[in-house]
Amino acid sequence: MGLRLRLFLSHTVVILIGLLVLSGALVVLLVDYQQRLMLRELSFVATTLARAVRAADLSSNTSQAMTRLARVGRAQRFQILLLNNAGIVLADDGFNAQNTLVGRKLDLARKLTGSGTLTATGAPYAPAGGSFRDAHNRLWIFAAVSFRLNASTLDWMAIARPAAGGPLISLLGESLTLPFMEAGLVAAACAALLALIVARSIAKPVQKVAAGANAVAQGKYDQRVAVSGPPEIRQLAQDFNVMATRVQTAQTMERDFVANVSHELKTPLTSIQGFAQAIRDGTVNDPAGTQNAAHIIYDEAERLTRLVTSLLESARLETGEVKMVMTTVSVNQIAQGCVEKLSPRASALGVKLEIKPGDLPLIQADGDRMVEVLTNLVDNAIKHTPEGGRVTFESRATTMNKQHPAGVEFNVSDTGSGIPPEDLPRVFERFYQVDKARVQDSGNSSTSTGLGLAICKQIVEAHHGTINAQSVLGIGTRIAIWLPLQQPLP
Repeated sequence: MGLRLRLFLSHTVVILIGLLVLSGALVVLLVDYQQRLMLRELSFVATTLARAVRAADLSSNTSQAMTRLARVGRAQRFQILLLNNAGIVLADDGFNAQNTLVGRKLDLARKLTGSGTLTATGAPYAPAGGSFRDAHNRLWIFAAVSFRLNASTLDWMAIARPAAGGPLISLLGESLTLPFMEAGLVAAACAALLALIVARSIAKPVQKVAAGANAVAQGKYDQRVAVSGPPEIRQLAQDFNVMATRVQTAQTMERDFVANVSHELKTPLTSIQGFAQAIRDGTVNDPAGTQNAAHIIYDEAERLTRLVTSLLESARLETGEVKMVMTTVSVNQIAQGCVEKLSPRASALGVKLEIKPGDLPLIQADGDRMVEVLTNLVDNAIKHTPEGGRVTFESRATTMNKQHPAGVEFNVSDTGSGIPPEDLPRVFERFYQVDKARVQDSGNSSTSTGLGLAICKQIVEAHHGTINAQSVLGIGTRIAIWLPLQQPLP
């Protein structure tokens, strides 16, 4: 059963159940109203008959009074009862000949509102009324009025009418069956239409998301779905689009990673293979040539070792296998050590290296890893800054805001050639090179393998920090890092 059909049926059932409950409540109210209306009518008839009998002065002839009452009752399809003050039926008019009510006790405790008559003494009275069932379990409604014949001991006269089949059946059978059926059909049609609209509004966007997910599963990573429907479905569509974008990006990065690794491996392997073949074939047969070939083979093998080591380190950082050893460290002291270590290299390239430390508090961090991060950033900045340029380290403390709690921020900026805008979002990817036409080797393990910024990003994120790059072509690049003062508890 499809989602749309299931939603349609469930909404239809819920609406119909609601309509049935509402109809039941309405019937109960109408039945109660019908009983009240019937009691009011019977009370009026009983009062009228009591006035007529008294006006005819039938006090000396009870049977004559009963005969006249019976004639009126049969004409109106009423049953006339005479009761004593305790509510015991002393006589009836024979309307219900097969089931006489003589001797039955009726409850006269329920008083009715409405016009009354006068007793023999002239005192006002309140009519009584209620219901009872006869020997055949038929329901009767009655109203009784105070009725004393001048020469008799009878105290009450009651007018009763059968509610054929009970009040509910009588009510529906006589006047409400057709309207209820018509209203039920209209309500059912409206419920079905409403359920169809609701089911469609929910199922259609979900089906689109499901179709998009199926397309992504088949390798169509550019698949996106329209954001529509209820808020929850819109959120689902937005999350799917974000997921699809990330999957597409991950696939692109994976392809680029494989291509870049292949490229990085190809160059040293080609050199090793070429010089090894030259030695084997005797092309290089003098000691100096052999020594040079061996030196190149060693350097390229060492380069491969650095590449594999960096790849393993990146993979371990990504999977969380590398645990940060947190101690209390000073970012300014780490930066000062890195600057002192790299100053000779900067001077040799004609690059000015300066540090502008701020008033930073101590933070919880892995000191060795932070040395690795700053060394990579400063070395990379020196490498891409032309002679006469400048590389600067700056730092400052940050207070709590919407993005971060309290922490420290430091950045390494240069006056180099800058990074093109289309390459800027990918500078932290492994092996991604802005200038793919050249391969640089600074002697540093991270910068020479194309994994430096990627490892920096992984180390910073392992410290629950953030790293980002800003660059303008022809002006320079700025790498900014933020770290929290205290590391969250594991």
